[in-house]
Amino acid sequence: MSIAFLFPGQGAQRPGMLHRLPDTAASATVLAEAEWGHPGGIAELDTAEALENSQVARDVALLTAGVAGARALMEDEAVRPSCVAGHGLGGYAAAVASGVLTFEEALRAVRLRAELLERAEEPPPDLAIRLAQHLATVKRRPQALPYVSGTLGRCLRADTNAVFDDLAGSVALPVLWEQVVAVLRAEGTALCVELPPGRTLTALLTEGSAAVRAVSVEEQGLAEAAEAARAAG
Repeated sequence: MSIAFLFPGQGAQRPGMLHRLPDTAASATVLAEAEWGHPGGIAELDTAEALENSQVARDVALLTAGVAGARALMEDEAVRPSCVAGHGLGGYAAAVASGVLTFEEALRAVRLRAELLERAEEPPPDLAIRLAQHLATVKRRPQALPYVSGTLGRCLRADTNAVFDDLAGSVALPVLWEQVVAVLRAEGTALCVELPPGRTLTALLTEGSAAVRAVSVEEQGLAEAAEAARAAG
């Protein structure tokens, strides 16, 4: 049986979310990297005003929260997923967890994505082309973990280019959530662990007759989520 790490996207943001992250060394390192790598720092990114008025604030905060939660589980709790998946913007944090992007590279790409959306000068398909052009300049690294594509609805292995295509396309294409869930089941996923912020994907997964077992790190706490993952694995 396997464990999947899931990373939420737009709509999961909430005020104070960067201040409710797991209090661990790995999480603190991510926050320090974000503070250094994001112009102006991140101290005010998760205020209600910033999240309401700034696409950049929302997206950078979501990326930072997801990566910090994943590293806390992987490095501080020694929990390693069998695969990763992101919902829309959450794909960038999933790509960091899968090893194809560094956090710094993801920050740059997510800032660009948010700035393009804020300007609203081009239709989504053109934004996807701009993002693909940016990602074409990023060093290609082999995947350390399988990545479930939200725009393709399939599991990508040893295909970094396809992961980057998914990231660029996510700005213009819908998330094929039912296909993503079907892939997770086909991969033998025993437990989905939703990384911060919130429990949006956990709620989706546990609804209906074909529910998938899931836990939210923010809701359950790091230690309890890690224990559930070890028991499932």
